[in-house]
Amino acid sequence: MGASENKDEIQAVAIGLTQEAHELLSETIRATEPADERAKRKGVSWTDRHRLHVLLEAAEETLRALPEGVVAPWYLAELMATLNAVRKWREKRCWQDIEKSLKDPRTFAHTIAMLHVAELLERGGHRVEVVPRGEKASPDLILRAIGTQDIVVIECYQPSTLCDKPSDFSTEEARKIVEKAMAKAKRQIGTKTLGILAICGYNQSSVRQEILRQAVESRLSETSRPNLCGIWLITIGVLLSEDKGKRSFSQILSAKFIQNPSYFGRVDVVEEMPTNRPDYIESPLRDIRAVRSTSGNVKLVTTTNTRSVPIKQRVIRTKVRILSIIEKPETLTRTVVHGTGNKVPPLFVGKGNIDYHCGQCNAVLAKYAWILSISNIVVECPVCHSYSEFPALPHADYYTVLMTKGNYNFSDAVKLKSGACIVGQ
Repeated sequence: MGASENKDEIQAVAIGLTQEAHELLSETIRATEPADERAKRKGVSWTDRHRLHVLLEAAEETLRALPEGVVAPWYLAELMATLNAVRKWREKRCWQDIEKSLKDPRTFAHTIAMLHVAELLERGGHRVEVVPRGEKASPDLILRAIGTQDIVVIECYQPSTLCDKPSDFSTEEARKIVEKAMAKAKRQIGTKTLGILAICGYNQSSVRQEILRQAVESRLSETSRPNLCGIWLITIGVLLSEDKGKRSFSQILSAKFIQNPSYFGRVDVVEEMPTNRPDYIESPLRDIRAVRSTSGNVKLVTTTNTRSVPIKQRVIRTKVRILSIIEKPETLTRTVVHGTGNKVPPLFVGKGNIDYHCGQCNAVLAKYAWILSISNIVVECPVCHSYSEFPALPHADYYTVLMTKGNYNFSDAVKLKSGACIVGQ
């Protein structure tokens, strides 16, 4: 492909994005332009300006720079993804509320991220409701889980660090991003409603995605929030492809869900990437590092990042809790579990992140349990025959299996299930 043809294609993309932005977001541009011009004259950092004007400025500068190069290609990718999201939501009844948030420079990027998440959920068959902004803290999206009809809320977080020029960052920087996201989720979701936290970014390299995933897993292993289903890492980018000499740009999306090991609810989050969606990718493509001029010909340069991060397989990090020793209960005054045979202990097994140990000999009596799995039950340790007690816990919001007062003999471990409490009378 010649330099002129190559330039014309990229020029057409930049012109098309600029024109469409003025068609779809004319009111937002008109309402925010004076304030952004004042911010530019004052030398305000781009991070504190209205994001839409930063993206449009990058597209306009690219038109001026061609054929020598493309200015900040990651901004062109973000502008394309932004317009794709807006185009699909302008016809919905909630657009008026959405448009108000787009005019606010503090909430523009966050609102666009929310629209991407909402679209992803709708493609999965969910009916999604956008929550109008109010004075009180609230999540961004509400949906009903398929099958159970339980309400699940979604809180979106898009830090500016994940919208900047593609580059590597440290484990400490990733940890700070996740800490801020968790604090935001606590405010917006609360401690009772089932919720998912979505961390969104643009054009993140495979190295960054892996560092962030590891930071999320580490942080989730420390939390005890039973209502937080997990964290969704969503990366939006643009695929640059060439077919028979013709170059095309298309949006791609990478989504990775990391479940919270402390999550205790009956809604299962199943991560399935549709096989018939070319804009969904399950693993990172080669990282788009730059677009630069070579011998007058604009070339898209894609390189595999030379820096690598060891991929750590997910390991359940269990917390150990020692049960209190009590005297042997009088007959028919408590629910008492005994164990016989070579398959116990443990007496209970789940997929949570807590191991409950005998207070006398340290034998594991409940393995991979959740904090709300077992309530008001006495167990006789199969090893030392001392009696330990699972304390009474609140369980009104969960499905309950009631065990009446009496003695129960287990020859194998009872399987614990998320969202179901085993409660002694």
